[in-house]
Amino acid sequence: MKIVRLTTLLDFGGQERKYLSFTEDKSKLQHEYIFAALGYGGFTSTELMNRGFTVELLNLNFKLFHFPTLWKVYRWFKKIKPDVVHTAAVEANFYGVLAAKLAGVKIIIAEEIGIPKHSKKTQLLMRLIYRYTQSVICVSAAVKEYLIKIGEIQEKKGIVIYNPVASKPFYNSTLSGTTIICVGRLETVKNQKILLLAITKTKHKNLKLILVGDGRERNNLENVIKNLQLEEQVTITGFVPNPEAYLAQGDLFVLPSKSEGFGIAVLEAMQQGIPCLCTNVGGVPEFIEEGVNGWLFNPLDENELVAKIDAYFDLNLEERQKIGAAGRLTVQNGFTEAEYVLNLEELYTSWN
Repeated sequence: MKIVRLTTLLDFGGQERKYLSFTEDKSKLQHEYIFAALGYGGFTSTELMNRGFTVELLNLNFKLFHFPTLWKVYRWFKKIKPDVVHTAAVEANFYGVLAAKLAGVKIIIAEEIGIPKHSKKTQLLMRLIYRYTQSVICVSAAVKEYLIKIGEIQEKKGIVIYNPVASKPFYNSTLSGTTIICVGRLETVKNQKILLLAITKTKHKNLKLILVGDGRERNNLENVIKNLQLEEQVTITGFVPNPEAYLAQGDLFVLPSKSEGFGIAVLEAMQQGIPCLCTNVGGVPEFIEEGVNGWLFNPLDENELVAKIDAYFDLNLEERQKIGAAGRLTVQNGFTEAEYVLNLEELYTSWN
């Protein structure tokens, strides 16, 4: 089958990392894949092309209700004649599903990549759009439950398929130091500010923090770092294609997001054996078990975050390594790219 995987952008982010995990071993893929973005590309589109995949950057206006975009996507589908269109992210879901339906594509799969913050108008729109799909993939049970709650999908249409974690070199951190790692886009919803504030209140005054990522909040976070006089303790790396190299420097991974549909960065840290202290929202509690393979906290409760950071750095090395090993086993047992490829291709063929 010829399968188009259409998203909004092919630059960097959780969705893009999923595409790279999916294509890690091309020999495992049973079908022809074309990767496409409504807008522009970047790191991910280049890497996909280097791996030998066809990539189409449409460079269109992907703001909702721009009908010339719908027409151009429709014309493109008519030209390439895909057997399956699999869209992901709200803009790609809107234009891709509707254009595929108009173009007569037999199998249409949409994917919700996070907990959506849709307006009432958008909820009504997506409720209509999702009627044209065979299935709507949800990256966690929390995402599926939310889509059902707001009426965008019916229970039978939602399919939970967890994101994969690509195999990476194991850097085997010693966990004997005092460095915290946080990987993610620097955006308000990712809530890195609470982590900066917590650093100033912890009893462990020698902690270091590495923020791996870039985004619209970078300038604001740099100002907070300056105002709190944390320049000697906090580093912002900007975007890096290999966050695992920074994870190797970490003794604790913290994810403070206010909303998180899945949390791929957490699993990448767990894969490296780094103990994780994470937000208790969205899909993260589906794979973090308190005190067994990590810890959870309320992302709106700064005092709880401080207390759990202090508690972690009070642990001895053996206790830290035990949690890290349990997290690594969690990834190995349920989140491999091989399992993801199998689940996804079985879904495609079930509708053929």
